Amino acid sequence: MTTKKNIRIWEPLLVGLAAAIGLIAGYNMNFDNAGHKLLDIPEIKENYSGKADGRIEEILRFIESNYVDSLDQKIISIDAVRHILRQLDPHSDYIGEDELTDHNEKMEGAYRGIGIETLKLKDTFYVTKVIEHGPAYKAGLKLGDAIISVDNQLVSGNQKSFSSVRDLLKAEDKNKLELSVIPFGEKSKETRAVEISSINLSSAELSYMPDESTVYVKLERFSDNTYEQFIESLDYYMKDNDNLNLILDLRNNPGGYLPEAIKILSQLFKEKDKLLTYTEGMNRKKAEYRTTGKNFYTINKLAILINEYSASGSEILAGAVQDWDRGVVIGQESFGKGLVQEIFPLRNGGALRLTVAKYYTPSGRLIQKSYRSINKDFEADSVDYQTRLLNRKVLSGNGIVPDYIIDETEDLKCRNYLSYLDFFILNKMLETASLQVDTDEITRQEYARFLENNFELETSYFEDSCPVSKFQRILESRYVRLISGEKEYIKKLNEGDPFIQKALLFIQDQKTTLAYLSEKN
Repeated sequence: MTTKKNIRIWEPLLVGLAAAIGLIAGYNMNFDNAGHKLLDIPEIKENYSGKADGRIEEILRFIESNYVDSLDQKIISIDAVRHILRQLDPHSDYIGEDELTDHNEKMEGAYRGIGIETLKLKDTFYVTKVIEHGPAYKAGLKLGDAIISVDNQLVSGNQKSFSSVRDLLKAEDKNKLELSVIPFGEKSKETRAVEISSINLSSAELSYMPDESTVYVKLERFSDNTYEQFIESLDYYMKDNDNLNLILDLRNNPGGYLPEAIKILSQLFKEKDKLLTYTEGMNRKKAEYRTTGKNFYTINKLAILINEYSASGSEILAGAVQDWDRGVVIGQESFGKGLVQEIFPLRNGGALRLTVAKYYTPSGRLIQKSYRSINKDFEADSVDYQTRLLNRKVLSGNGIVPDYIIDETEDLKCRNYLSYLDFFILNKMLETASLQVDTDEITRQEYARFLENNFELETSYFEDSCPVSKFQRILESRYVRLISGEKEYIKKLNEGDPFIQKALLFIQDQKTTLAYLSEKN
């Protein structure tokens, strides 16, 4: 977490989450360092015999001047730097130019495109989501439409990759595209003229009221516009009633910009000048972040949901709420990322992501998990701390331990199997030429055959790892997402969710938050 200055078709979901934790942890874009070379290696003259100034540069010079074959100096330099950074800690790394562009889009909360999501089924790209009021929506694209070509470049019926099609739809040198599509249920191609524009990414727009006195908000990351979206979500429900309870869902939230998390946290406390977190490093002065006391709404009871993929900014938010006994933290032990990174852009278009400090919760906890390093192994803090009001014991190291633990460990095999459900549902729609799918009639065996036939997946563990109830719940939820969008999807997904059920039990209990936590302690 930092301060901010200035597929095959789908990879398994686990890989996506791991990448998210590494790439969307929030950074300080330190442009004072922009323009530096990755490794400053001057051109080597024939008969070079001088000594190099630096050990790394010296080795690379000797390799280039003596190796038996030609070398790509850029690739070797990047690999050398990446190897060095990875020896320091789990989060320092080199970021390539394309990776940095993707990161910036996520963190800025917007991307260039036409506002659709697609899947490639067999050899054809199909529309699976159209962002309301976006360019594709205005052009008439709909769920199930097949994209045949983009500006006369064939994208279906061949081995065109997802990334290459994405680049075509972003078209940095154009403002408009001409798409050839076959509308769902039709056989003839039609042409759609679609404008390219900036598309906002949702990070705090998924919200609804699970009961008449409670607002649920899903915080997906802390990007540039998350606080703004959070306030808009609250305002929608609280404009006629500024006195409600709140469930903040931080599950699978990998973090983001520290100022966004701090601004959201500040809305959860009435008091001014409460310490929320502080950061400190050998080359970084201690920086404290405190509440402003400027609240737009009265939030009564507060429940925070976390899981093993809640990291960085999510842990700062959950840790502050827990340390001040402000609400109840529910779920599973969080990821355990207590290191602060900054990004240092380089002249080659990439950047260094370097850990520069550690962050601490209001009680002084460092929640970073242990890790091994060639430089210096880090052992997690094992000291017990106390909350600021009730003096409850809270653990340091190894992430945030919830006040109420939900024992629902997710089977990674099951997660991987279920990550292909959208392909399966879309295939059912295409086979029947209907968007209506009776999910109650679908069995796990039918889905397993689809995975084996289309993705060559070994499914012998599928039935053991994925209970019928879970398969059915996720299947129904993904179908609702395709048909009705994200908000209806999250409502459906949360039906029967033990995290949500526990949060509502706490909110509906007549005891105050302090009394509730005291009883727990």
